[in-house]
Amino acid sequence: MESENKYKTGGGNSCSVHGCSNNRKKITLWKKSMCELHGEMHDHCPCLIPYRLHVMPSKELIRLEWIKALNRKDLPKNVYVCSEHFIDGKPTDRNPSPKLKMGYENKTTPGRRKILKHQLSVKKRKLETGDSDSDMEITELDTTLESEPGASTPYEKLPEAICSFNVIEASSTVSTQYLESDFLPQKDHTYGKEWTDFQTKSSQTNIVLTEEKGVQSKSDGATMSAAQNLKTDNDALLYTGVTKEVFFTLVKCFTPFNTFSFQLEVADQLLLVLMRLKLNLIFDDLCRRFGISSGLACKIFNSWIPVLADKLKSLIVWLPREVIRDCCPESFRENYPRTTCIIDCAETFIQRPTNLRSRGETYSNYKSHNTAKYLVGISPHGQIMFISKAFGGRASDKFIVEKSGFMNYLLPGDEIMADRGFTIDDLLFPLRVKLNIPAFTKNKPQLSAEDVTTTRRIARVTLKG
Repeated sequence: MESENKYKTGGGNSCSVHGCSNNRKKITLWKKSMCELHGEMHDHCPCLIPYRLHVMPSKELIRLEWIKALNRKDLPKNVYVCSEHFIDGKPTDRNPSPKLKMGYENKTTPGRRKILKHQLSVKKRKLETGDSDSDMEITELDTTLESEPGASTPYEKLPEAICSFNVIEASSTVSTQYLESDFLPQKDHTYGKEWTDFQTKSSQTNIVLTEEKGVQSKSDGATMSAAQNLKTDNDALLYTGVTKEVFFTLVKCFTPFNTFSFQLEVADQLLLVLMRLKLNLIFDDLCRRFGISSGLACKIFNSWIPVLADKLKSLIVWLPREVIRDCCPESFRENYPRTTCIIDCAETFIQRPTNLRSRGETYSNYKSHNTAKYLVGISPHGQIMFISKAFGGRASDKFIVEKSGFMNYLLPGDEIMADRGFTIDDLLFPLRVKLNIPAFTKNKPQLSAEDVTTTRRIARVTLKG
């Protein structure tokens, strides 16, 4: 009992290295958590433990090395160091003391710049005589070049590469002047043309950044907008998935709910959101299409999604049985005329939770990732009639059907079509609802003729519907 309380508080069992938060409590929680790779508790899976705590040895020399390496004035009574700070992963005869990630660094100050003697003499001469800049350049050149005895001037020793410039000799002083043509780009090919100022201005896109709104607008080039790009129903279906009339009806209905301070029109904002949902475009692509920044495109999308979900959720309704029968496709009428709904579970990737329990509840073995899982039900003619709340990716299909409230909409005599994973016959039997799923081959050498016919009929109906 004392050991359990000791692990919970973490006192005396933490790594003594400055800034390291590893302790024995984390190891205990890790052993009690679920392994995502092997599907069992870490205490029984073959995964290696993240780290181990090593106590300070009793030998005096090694103990002094530990104290020097830790570099702390307030050492605890019981000193522990985790294996992440040892070169070999643990104290060994070759490396008995911790040396990695010690929480401090040895600061080194850069040395002072060395000043050469000839630079000091030149500066001193300049202060004494007060020469001009041109005379100063000649003086520095004289100090750096050593003239041989018998030479007329020191400039004869200059390398030939420097002599490629046009030099104009003056009567009083010697100076080098450069013509403007020396800095112009040379024409390497006969087809090369000079780059004019007009071409330079037209090639660069002037981007004006409004700091208050965070909007980027391109002055050159046309940007995408609903008024210009949604001229026909085909255009609207391509970008948004709805017709032109439906799209502009949404714009009219959601204009009063535009409480955001974006400079884009409401139609363009909704067009951006629907293009993201329909075409799965990345924000870097959307920002270039609409002439805005990538951060603003992400902000527009995240701002409108809760509004659309809150106002449009009332459109997801369970249709009456008579309406479903009247709108049923021909393939369903011939083979499964009593089918009311087709169900399946969809999973959406989420970020990996930091909480170990939430991480285990949201991990999906099917997707090998942390996901949010929800049940979707559609009518035979394709209209969405039911969407459940989100469950963790670890939840089974049967558990979601039972807890989502889906069975409250079923009536006696209905038929449900689903995948093999929905083993919910025991849940639907008391409601007198029939389940149509493909046949299983588990514990069977092969399917019977009846199972093969049923499976083919379901596949044919699903494809045609």
